Amino acid sequence: MFKFRDLTVIDITPEKMMVISCDSAGGIGSKEKDLVKVEPEIVGYYTTQVALMELIATGAKPVAIVNTLGVEMDDTGSRIIEGIKKAIEPLNMGNDLLITGSTEENIPVCQTSMGITIIGIIEKSKWRTISAEENDIVAAVGIPKVGNELASDKSNVFSLEILLELLNSPYVKEVLPVGSKGIAYELGVMADTNGLKYDLFDDIKIDIYKSAGPATCGLIAINKKNYEELKKSVSIPINLIATLNRIK
Repeated sequence: MFKFRDLTVIDITPEKMMVISCDSAGGIGSKEKDLVKVEPEIVGYYTTQVALMELIATGAKPVAIVNTLGVEMDDTGSRIIEGIKKAIEPLNMGNDLLITGSTEENIPVCQTSMGITIIGIIEKSKWRTISAEENDIVAAVGIPKVGNELASDKSNVFSLEILLELLNSPYVKEVLPVGSKGIAYELGVMADTNGLKYDLFDDIKIDIYKSAGPATCGLIAINKKNYEELKKSVSIPINLIATLNRIK
């Protein structure tokens, strides 16, 4: 067993590994004490999408989703679960992906909270991480947004659909979803896990230190000669962030 970035990875056979991702949300929803007011379906959707994208970016296939909801089933919990189901639709997995969990039925609650855990399986030969190389460029796909900012404007943000497109691109070497720690932090993680360092571009157009909330943007590593062609194929903004270089 080992930790990789925000994931837990467990050997289960000589050929396969289990990959576990998780995320949580609190104070976001439609209850009296929620600080960011959104429908419960939105909470379920984005919380699930964060954990799902982190897992799928490795090449793992999700097999089970466990929701731990600090709300009653009727009706906040059931609406959160509808959001969870909406989040997994792009995978077209049907009944091959188990959804299970628990709700709070003993104590009345006035603030929404939830956790999500996703379990996936991957063949070791298909592990997609640690693939960026010296002289690759790193670009941010999507715009960092968090809280009320995202609630009021959901445009130009990273999504599972876009992640799947990038993973199928012949140009993209590595994808890393960006969450609450921001672009700069995840850029450091990408460089470190590939044994490289990074040099920032001088004219970065977005705030690399801002929280990206529920993975509203992602980092990609790509050969610079393919950047313009890839940029034309992606429907949301892409911004150059850094060049990866060898540690001297």
